[in-house]
Amino acid sequence: MNRRTLIIAIAISLISTGSASFAQSHSHDGAKVISTPEDVKWQPAPAIFPQGMKIAYLYGDLAKHEPFTIRVMMPAYSVIAPHTHNLDEMLTIISGNLDHYTGPKMNPSEGLRMEAGGFVHLPVNMGHALKAGDSGAILQVSGVGPFGMTYVDPKDDPRHK
Repeated sequence: MNRRTLIIAIAISLISTGSASFAQSHSHDGAKVISTPEDVKWQPAPAIFPQGMKIAYLYGDLAKHEPFTIRVMMPAYSVIAPHTHNLDEMLTIISGNLDHYTGPKMNPSEGLRMEAGGFVHLPVNMGHALKAGDSGAILQVSGVGPFGMTYVDPKDDPRHK
């Protein structure tokens, strides 16, 4: 069997056996697999996030120059005040909903309601803020570290309260 035929046969085999089988077969080869939401390990978020938020470190080291993915659990009506990041940020709403604001202020008339499945890419140093809806929200944040977060108004930084 030539190499091309072998690659096609493997691809067909993987497709026909389903993605769950693919994930399981690669979980021992250095792949990071989280099969269900119940497998996500939540912990209190670092002090730079408002009190009551939780974080799950899915992949990577936020302190290193490498890809990372985290999830942030925001309680109902919680707010992350206007802030910037030192990197491009990809944000996906996993569950719940929130209002997303861009710029240095949270002008209520300028918030964009985002539902589960919504996505936003924020370029480096773009100011933005988040306010969770009535059921809270879980966000997935990805980028290439190191991860940094700076509040537009230092008084909004929870570490100084």
